[in-house]
Amino acid sequence: MQKVAVIGLGIMGGSIVKALKKSGKYYVIGYNRTTDISQRALADKAVDEIWDGASPLDADITVLAVNPNVTYDLFKTLPTLLKKGSILTDICGVKAELVKKGEAVGREYGVHFIGGHPMAGRERSGYDYSTEDLFFNRSYIFTETVNTNKEALNILSQMALDIGCSDVTITSPEYHDKMIAYTSQIPHILAGAYMNSPTSATHKGYSAGSYHDVSRVASVDENLWSQLFLQNKENLLYEIDILIRNLQDYKEAVTRNDSSRLSGIIKTGRILKERDIIINGQEKPHKFG
Repeated sequence: MQKVAVIGLGIMGGSIVKALKKSGKYYVIGYNRTTDISQRALADKAVDEIWDGASPLDADITVLAVNPNVTYDLFKTLPTLLKKGSILTDICGVKAELVKKGEAVGREYGVHFIGGHPMAGRERSGYDYSTEDLFFNRSYIFTETVNTNKEALNILSQMALDIGCSDVTITSPEYHDKMIAYTSQIPHILAGAYMNSPTSATHKGYSAGSYHDVSRVASVDENLWSQLFLQNKENLLYEIDILIRNLQDYKEAVTRNDSSRLSGIIKTGRILKERDIIINGQEKPHKFG
């Protein structure tokens, strides 16, 4: 039975340990900076044991389930405690620079680093909101470079399926960040900008599905998402510029009472949504399994 250590037992790390235990295939080690959270996870039988944060970590896989800045901090101290030949991965929503650093650390200390990003989450944070089925029918992304150990990648991909994911996407760190700017980061910016309207204070009694659909992801951790936005700056700015141009098209059509142009803009969006078109560009990610 493989041993998996999860560092950070917030909503993501807590859900990972619970899903691992549910699978029945892993021995799970947990660690959280706040010790009472670790004790709760042990009492919940979400982990088999608690790591003390200082002893050598006897795990085949170590998952850093913390934000990007803390992940970088852990790169400075944790690898000396990891088992040689073991696998180290993260769950951060930005990959390019982090993978470069992680792979360099891995080479120095004899571990296999592979960037990871489970495409799941909720608008709440903390262990209290973690669930064993958070990853059910979701996608898990792993990054691959010329340095990636194929066996380690396969082991992580199987683990992702074991915690409930329906598929695993394998791509480069750079392409991951390009696509995440569009699929994840821009929706959060759009939701936040939408909620910043003064009208939001008086919406009660006038709002239904459309309001809730657009505003849902405005309720997030501002410290985490500031890190993610700034660490994917160039890709995000590209998508912001496109969004501004598209909004400007709507504004001009409405300003000019141009019903034909307005209808065409709306129709284009509808058709793209109905066809569920995803523009993959030059690089085609591949699937595991």
